[in-house]
Amino acid sequence: MNKLSSLFVANRYFFAGFLFFFLVGLVFLLTEGKAASFLYLNPYHQTRLDSFFICLTFLGDGLFSITVFLILLFLRRYSQACQLLVAFLVSALFAQILKNLFSMPRPKEFFAPGQYAYFINEVTHTGFSSFPSGHSTSVFALATLLALFEKNKNWNILYLFGAVAVGYSRIYLGQHFLGDVLVGSFLGVSLAVVVHWLFLKKFHSLKALA
Repeated sequence: MNKLSSLFVANRYFFAGFLFFFLVGLVFLLTEGKAASFLYLNPYHQTRLDSFFICLTFLGDGLFSITVFLILLFLRRYSQACQLLVAFLVSALFAQILKNLFSMPRPKEFFAPGQYAYFINEVTHTGFSSFPSGHSTSVFALATLLALFEKNKNWNILYLFGAVAVGYSRIYLGQHFLGDVLVGSFLGVSLAVVVHWLFLKKFHSLKALA
């Protein structure tokens, strides 16, 4: 348990920043509601912004996490690569289980025709797999592990900011609601911490036996 508390202390700026983001988002969601919070967060769309967020949202794609995993393998950072892969697989599994359990409509299914004008053709998805956001789960798990791996903790805010930006891209592109992103982010951060802690615990156990 001491190892876990020291983990939070060493990365306090990342976790404090995440807690701030999560609580502000949660208060906003509870105050405004599901539909209104989505509309408030999408007041303006423009072609260049559309292109930017379409590219940015790729950071939450599984292929990006696999790319980072392969880079870590190439750099011979095997423990970090394994942690990233396990966290990605476990978080993706949890996200898919929740999607199937709740089967909640995506914004394009939720809103009546003409109620929201910024859905993007051939980009915005339909269907009932809105909750939670899989991209948010993946990118927050990745950002958390990169922050934990990082020796220069000044970089941690950049990792968090990148994850938040990807989370927002899911709302901007009309793929998810704020609640989907918040739950996905919490899931990603929590599972990444658990995976990292278990790897540390296993490493110290093996070291003690050596």
